[in-house]
Amino acid sequence: MGHCNQFPVAFNWQIDSPVTNFLPIPANQTGSKPSGVIKSAISGTNTIYSQIIEKSRQQNINIEFTWTGTTTGTLQVLVSNSGINFYALTFDPVLTQPAGTAGGYTINLSVLSAKYIMLSYTNASGTGTIAAYAQFQDVN
Repeated sequence: MGHCNQFPVAFNWQIDSPVTNFLPIPANQTGSKPSGVIKSAISGTNTIYSQIIEKSRQQNINIEFTWTGTTTGTLQVLVSNSGINFYALTFDPVLTQPAGTAGGYTINLSVLSAKYIMLSYTNASGTGTIAAYAQFQDVN
């Protein structure tokens, strides 16, 4: 049986989009530097973003989302090949969204070919916290 290297990631949440001033140049091939906090407090109606992860050497990803409190909003998984324009992945069935009670789930992204990935959460109402963790698996 083959062995695939794995590495865990704790997504850090921040108010400012890391796409601003981010260009995928050789000195920055691993993505944006993490800033913000791992477990972000949610209130108001703002959008928060994770750091950008460069994942071109990983083919499989499992992401765990967890939220507390009364948050109601929209989680998105965003991908890009340029590191400049990020677009939301669509899921069928659609992802469960925070809807006023604590919850969470995991998603598997198999053979995701985009070079960069980041997350966003837009709060519509309520308060609480949100956290996301991932396990990346190398290409065989």
